[in-house]
Amino acid sequence: MTEPRWHAAIERVVLALALVWLLALAVVFALRVGFPLELEWMEGGILHQALRLQRGESLYPPPGPDFVPFLYTPLYAIVVGALGLVFPLDYALGRVVSILAVVAIAAAIVRAVRREGKPRTHQIAAVGLFASGYVFGFRWLDLARPDTMFLALVVWALVLLRESWGDARKAALAGVLMALAFWTKQTATVFVLASGVGALLVAPRQLWIYAAVIAVLDGGVLWLANARSEGLLWHYVFELHQAHRFNHERFARKTWAMFVHAAPWLTVLVAWLVIRFVAPWGLRARKLGGDDQRLRARLSAHRGLLYWSLMALASALVSALGYSTQWAEPNAFLPGILFGAVWIGVALPGAGRAQAIALGLVGAQLSFALLLEPRFQPLWDRGLAGLRDSYAWQSLERTIPSTSARADAAALREQLQAQRRELLALQRPWWSVIAGGTGHVGSMGIADLEPADRKAVESALAQRVRDGEYDELWFEGEPPPWLRAALRGRYKVVERRQGRARVRPMSGWMSEAGVVTAYVADQVRMAPIIPAEIPEGAQVLADFEDGTLQGVTTHGGYGRRPVAGFTGELPQPAGYGGEFWLSSGGASGQLDAKGEAVIGPVSVAAGDALQLAVGVVGRPQDDRGCTVVVVDAQDVELARLGPIGGAAVLQPQRWTATAAGSIRLRVRDEDPAAACVLDDVWLIAAATP
Repeated sequence: MTEPRWHAAIERVVLALALVWLLALAVVFALRVGFPLELEWMEGGILHQALRLQRGESLYPPPGPDFVPFLYTPLYAIVVGALGLVFPLDYALGRVVSILAVVAIAAAIVRAVRREGKPRTHQIAAVGLFASGYVFGFRWLDLARPDTMFLALVVWALVLLRESWGDARKAALAGVLMALAFWTKQTATVFVLASGVGALLVAPRQLWIYAAVIAVLDGGVLWLANARSEGLLWHYVFELHQAHRFNHERFARKTWAMFVHAAPWLTVLVAWLVIRFVAPWGLRARKLGGDDQRLRARLSAHRGLLYWSLMALASALVSALGYSTQWAEPNAFLPGILFGAVWIGVALPGAGRAQAIALGLVGAQLSFALLLEPRFQPLWDRGLAGLRDSYAWQSLERTIPSTSARADAAALREQLQAQRRELLALQRPWWSVIAGGTGHVGSMGIADLEPADRKAVESALAQRVRDGEYDELWFEGEPPPWLRAALRGRYKVVERRQGRARVRPMSGWMSEAGVVTAYVADQVRMAPIIPAEIPEGAQVLADFEDGTLQGVTTHGGYGRRPVAGFTGELPQPAGYGGEFWLSSGGASGQLDAKGEAVIGPVSVAAGDALQLAVGVVGRPQDDRGCTVVVVDAQDVELARLGPIGGAAVLQPQRWTATAAGSIRLRVRDEDPAAACVLDDVWLIAAATP
């Protein structure tokens, strides 16, 4: 009997949507792979691990200021490091490895679904569903990180294990791949256990081969490698990992709610498929009564579906465990996305109205994911009142670097390479290598350590800063408190990148993608303190470099002396000269303090220019809280400079005298939520260009 035309139309639509997703991912990967700096902030740390392997250095050494590894097993870094002997070891190489892993995953999905006798439409639909989870998985698949390679090894191991009935070689190869998956990311342990149970369904006589291979390659090699590292391998990949805090609410509730929120149409489909499958089985089991032989025969007929159901449940557990671990990102959902797609491809009805309905729900989900990006937090915080805010329209800007972002990243990279300086970039350790250095510990590595080791590494790094070993320092946000004493009197902020001027990742922390609360911290560059360059013919009225007011009269918050370094919790401004500047917040950084600084009287001739650097730190209520006024001898206002910008960056302000006379400069802070800061007040003679 010929199926209705609308059945075929639904199949064509689903195929088209799946192919659109595959094409979209291919374009996204092509446009992201060559991004000159991190697409995700930990990519550089992975490359640093690969570089250490190339140098013959230990990947699991005692923690120190040079290196602390991420808490992963080493295979991905080994692969990238080995390829880096042939190709340039850089971000693009690590991303290419992940992209090839995506291709391998797609091939495995097709093979898994085809093995269960499902048509091509189901195979491609399953691949499309996996691809449609790219945004929900935090745009992680193409990053220079081990997640995608780990998934490729796991899914191929499970595909081959499914095919291992009577085939010892496939069972052994499946064991090799699963063992390698563990050496890529230790969360493969859950799949090792689940696949052991699954093997009882699909290859019980080959289970011992599969298990023996894993035991040798994981257990045996782990024992040898751990002994060679004097126990540090186990310390990093297990003990420290277990020390991370566990979020029980995420595990029990939030993970599952986020899956439903991101895939509402698949939630309906999965519920329907489960009911459709389980309900008749319950009836059949009662009819069969105690006839175990007939019941086993019926179970055997659905061996593949039961096997992949078990793997889908295991992947959901892996996702929940991963997302519930301290500092986790939604890339933890990738196993659930992958094996959920495989399960749906296997479980889809093969013909008739049921197939059309199921494919219709698949098509609805593929369309939904094309249009909307899930942002679950408003719904979690406010209940149904936050539903509308919990989705955003898809935007290419959140996924693909814009022309300006790519140009900014390329320019910054060229700047790093041209300087060939020894630099410290705590959140971007690969920048040290780009600049010609040897690399250093990253902030994530420090955060992973036990308190005593963390303090020792911080102290050693701070000592290097005190010793002036770095020509430049970069921070995402403000320098950490434990480093500020070492910075004081040695380094100062010379640049603050703000807003779109920041070179930010496109995935994960600091990125715009997938977040509800925007990341707003500055990108801060610090350099050794050097005196300001004074223009020829300029008279210094006040630069505060001797640590005194130099004749400046102060009232209120400006206090009795200039400030240097960090003032309370306020960010250190950029744009001041030398070491000292004047702040209405004083040394303690009190934003609510008000005050006035008066410079002068100063005698000027016609054409003379008065120049100073002035800015605002804090949260100014408006642009009138900090004012700079030039007055004459009778205190009559001659000029008002500005407006004075905020954002902790001092900007030069200039006033030119139109007639000779005596003037004074008044700098006032009238804003209880901001501090007015100034430095380098110069009088530049008229003849000076």
